[in-house]
Amino acid sequence: MNISKFFYANTKQLKSKYFQITKKKLILLVGMGRSGTTWAGDIINHDHNSKILFEPFFPVKVKEAEGFEQIQYLNPKDNNKWLRTKALEILSGNIEPNSWTDRDVFETSNNSIIIKDIRCNLMIGWLQKISKFPPTVLLIRHPLQIVSSWKKLGWGNQPFAVRNGLELITSQKSLLKDFPIINDILDKIDKDDYVENIVFRWCVFHLVPLKHLNSRKSYVLFYENLINDFNKEVGLLFQYLDKPLSLNRFEELSITPSSTNFNNRNFKNSKSSLVNSWKNEYSKKQIQRATFIINAFGLGYIYDDQGNPKNLVGWNKH
Repeated sequence: MNISKFFYANTKQLKSKYFQITKKKLILLVGMGRSGTTWAGDIINHDHNSKILFEPFFPVKVKEAEGFEQIQYLNPKDNNKWLRTKALEILSGNIEPNSWTDRDVFETSNNSIIIKDIRCNLMIGWLQKISKFPPTVLLIRHPLQIVSSWKKLGWGNQPFAVRNGLELITSQKSLLKDFPIINDILDKIDKDDYVENIVFRWCVFHLVPLKHLNSRKSYVLFYENLINDFNKEVGLLFQYLDKPLSLNRFEELSITPSSTNFNNRNFKNSKSSLVNSWKNEYSKKQIQRATFIINAFGLGYIYDDQGNPKNLVGWNKH
């Protein structure tokens, strides 16, 4: 049987089921791997009132995501009806129980759905549009701190990946057509250098959502702000989400690590290392090369030279 014909034949029934389920509030939470998305999801769901779907767009682990690339690019104007129907099914939470996606589900998780995913940066504008612009949070962490965390865990060329991260980027013609700067800068980096490779990916993974997201309906959450000024940042985040937060939970939430704290960092005693360790881990030349790549992508407006987040003009103004 032709799978696409079968899918279209069942679209009407699926849409009916989707609209019934999505009366629940939907929150989209995305970021690059090791940026703190799991921790942020735990913070948002501190009352356990939401169902968190953990990385549901990972086709290796979630059958409903089959057909998506492991890192899928989609322009918000894309009209791929097949992927749209599959995405709406996932966004509705109407997928089979799965030990991968359902690792953080509680008995009281009935009021909303949080999609927490590290593979959606390149299609988050599309997801936001097809789901009628739900609250959308983009979590950003300094690129060299991301590199540091990836390196400690041996990330970069996962064995389950048919193609590595650079190949997943460069193989998507629509991405390169919409963002020709990617190929231009790819020719200027050492693809075999681990730091340059991951910084390049960081730039692509942030260039696209910052271009495609509706800034008036999205929130840029900085990992560094969560570490350095937790109360203020969470207060602003929850104001954006229109979600209540008990003040007596702030301290507990600020020092409680997530389930993906693989490096066993102590949030209470290691705050400086969580945001500044990159300054001592990389040479002056490596930092200069990282800065060159970031500036070449036009992303130097995100962090200052000391790694502090800048005030992104036009964002978080709700």
